[in-house]
Amino acid sequence: MSYFGKIRLAAAIGAVITVLSPVIKAQDPKETPIQGTIPLPNKGKQEAAQAGLAGITAQQAITAAVTSQNGGTVKQVALQNEDGFLVYDIELVSADQKVHDIKVDAGNGAILRSEVDAADRETENEEGTD
Repeated sequence: MSYFGKIRLAAAIGAVITVLSPVIKAQDPKETPIQGTIPLPNKGKQEAAQAGLAGITAQQAITAAVTSQNGGTVKQVALQNEDGFLVYDIELVSADQKVHDIKVDAGNGAILRSEVDAADRETENEEGTD
């Protein structure tokens, strides 16, 4: 294969990987895609426009997240595009000192996903091996 043929092949493979990356992520069997109530266009982050689309306030999202964990301390709140839907991403430390990443629907306040942060899972695994 010629030098230019190899370059074309590498470019084609790179393009396929770039296009399929979001599809591959969405098909991760451990994580189902989020289905919210406010779909977003695929045009960058547009934080200011997203804030205007939210049907609930950040405080209402925080209340929903804290209630779902029976209390805790909120460390971070961000309005973001998750799987094409507008959500509040809330990081919360529960009473048992575990860090939870909670996705709250920015349209109706429903909890879409709640999981223990990956860093906490790694720490738990390290502690369990001693």
